[in-house]
Amino acid sequence: MPKLPDLSGYSLEDLSRLIAAASRRADEMRGKRIKELQAELYKLGSGEGAATARGRAGRKPRQRPAAGGEVSRKRAVGSARKVAVQFRGPNGEEYSGRGAIPKWARDLGVSERAGLERFRVADK
Repeated sequence: MPKLPDLSGYSLEDLSRLIAAASRRADEMRGKRIKELQAELYKLGSGEGAATARGRAGRKPRQRPAAGGEVSRKRAVGSARKVAVQFRGPNGEEYSGRGAIPKWARDLGVSERAGLERFRVADK
């Protein structure tokens, strides 16, 4: 690392100009280094590195069609399934019993799940 000059004789204005010039130079060097690294990634990944450097990391690659020509799709782990209604409010509002107590029930004075029992739907 080069030896820093003696800054004791500089005025505040001179120091401010020096800081601004150093910041511009650092930005130029940083930009040049980023471009070098992007080019290197592009070479290493046969074109994929440049996309990764631009923020596309983490995306799954596209599925290719199977022999029949259709893309097979699997259900996502933890994906939502239709759940039967467990409780029904006086105006027909429905609640499955999952998640937070709905607003219609809270408006009717229900503060705990035990209070929902009077709104339970009879089994068919």
